[in-house]
Amino acid sequence: MLKKKYIPTPLIEKKKRKKVKVVEKLETRRLSLYYIVWRFILYFAEILFRRFTRRPDIQKTAVQLRKIFEEFGGFWVKTGQILALRTDLLPEEVCDELRKLQYEAVGFPFEVARSIIESELGDSIDKIFDNFDEQPLAAASIAQIYTAVLAKKQIPVVVKVMRPGLEKAFERDLDLIRTLVKFLISLNIATYFCWGDFIDELERTFREELDFRYEASNTCRMRDLLKTQKVYVPKIYQKYSQRRVLVMEYIEGVLMSDYVKTLTRDTAKVREWERENNFDRRKVGENLILSLFQQIFEHNLYHADLHPGNIILLRNNRFVLIDHGSVGSLEGELRATYLNYINALGEGDFSKAADYFCRFGVDIPKVNIPKIRSEMARGFTTWSVKSQTKGLPYGEKSLGGASKGVTDIAFINQIPINWSFLKITRSLFALDGSVQCLVPDIDTFEVIRNYQKQAKRRTLIKNLRPEGVLGFFNQISDAVNQYNYLILPEIRKRTMAYELTVNPFALSMVVILRRLLFFVLISELGIFYTFLYQHHFGIIQPINIKIIDEIIRQIPYIPYLEWLGILATVGLTFQVLLTCSVILERKELNV
Repeated sequence: MLKKKYIPTPLIEKKKRKKVKVVEKLETRRLSLYYIVWRFILYFAEILFRRFTRRPDIQKTAVQLRKIFEEFGGFWVKTGQILALRTDLLPEEVCDELRKLQYEAVGFPFEVARSIIESELGDSIDKIFDNFDEQPLAAASIAQIYTAVLAKKQIPVVVKVMRPGLEKAFERDLDLIRTLVKFLISLNIATYFCWGDFIDELERTFREELDFRYEASNTCRMRDLLKTQKVYVPKIYQKYSQRRVLVMEYIEGVLMSDYVKTLTRDTAKVREWERENNFDRRKVGENLILSLFQQIFEHNLYHADLHPGNIILLRNNRFVLIDHGSVGSLEGELRATYLNYINALGEGDFSKAADYFCRFGVDIPKVNIPKIRSEMARGFTTWSVKSQTKGLPYGEKSLGGASKGVTDIAFINQIPINWSFLKITRSLFALDGSVQCLVPDIDTFEVIRNYQKQAKRRTLIKNLRPEGVLGFFNQISDAVNQYNYLILPEIRKRTMAYELTVNPFALSMVVILRRLLFFVLISELGIFYTFLYQHHFGIIQPINIKIIDEIIRQIPYIPYLEWLGILATVGLTFQVLLTCSVILERKELNV
């Protein structure tokens, strides 16, 4: 449970909050494929007309597209939000508008919510909860939120209830989208959009959005990981959480969205709240970015939708992350590439940053890569100048702004970018909505350098722990195993041609290697004994004898970390010599 000392004073009184409009009967949307196609035909016809009359208006085009998705509602809103990720293939104005997509959901009656809760939990709502507030706290396209108190533990909770009929409506929308995409593929339209990957992303979103057990699992994992960052995540009550119902700890705090709205309307009120709650907006803004970096690079599990409505502010510069229905992770090679990309930006090596950015491309067409790489490097240089210039809009200085310039270059050359990278970019853009109010004059380079320093310190501490040392030796062992199973067979194939000509030489080498192995093994035992003598004497005290004691006393003291390096080097040398010996025996001597 969240400690009381972190609960802040309210910024907006409850009675001033806008109540959710509840309707007795929800309308069922039924869109036909013909209507959808006709709606898009009219949309593109208007775009062509504006071009023909030489009055193109990209902003109007973007707003109209957003309104179409909002009109369709349901899963189309999610589809538009996913399309907003394609900053590499869609104009910036279109992506900005699609990010604003929100479904103005009206609330459904409490009796419907009661029926869903009791069906999922298998008991009467009055037995499970006390003080269940029948007025919804919030309503969205996926779920409706209530507050209550768990009857047995008397703990305040939030109850998230899925909207009725959602699965059928989403399934119908998804089928229509699949049909529309197949039609586009058959006509060979915009193939660079990677429509197959687009549908895969939609289906994954469909599965996760319609089963709150995914969100429960994600929240529990994030709660464990973010403890080390002093970032709070609400507790999930698994016993009361099912596919259509999610019960979690209620957090008394200030939503970042409320903070942002109040900041634009009443700055004095916000400053008074900050003073009362020991709140440093610059520190919180930077910590939000540092937390996201740590989630990506160190935990490999990050919150993929950090818009202001998913951040709750506490006292003493603490904050809470909620709504973990959308999280992301990266495959090992891509994560290393993204880390190198961020490091290159922080170091100001923009040619290297452009090299790494090019690796995010998939199915790259026949284009002039050196020219594109040079243009991207210049784009990063321009961003660097802007990021350190006072008075410019936050969007031009942020890390998301660094990606904007180069994704425009990718858009011009029709280079699709990896979906996983785009998902990270979406999270950064979403976080910009909060950080631009907290730290409008942010120095992105300083934030990256701060993260690099903190990450190195955490890595060093982790490696010095016993489990870190064990992990280091396991990595060496894994590397040797990979060599034996992946590289060694190829070496054997290539050496077969020399099998009849190098046997005498091989025989001599085997003898030499065997003696070296014996010498290294004896040396390693002696080194390990000396290491234990200097740092863990209690282990070897029962077997220590006077002669050896006198010899080891002559050896100067070596720090713990240096001993680990020596032991690792000697162990690796032994493994290499052993592998070489085995190769020569089996192939050259036909043993």
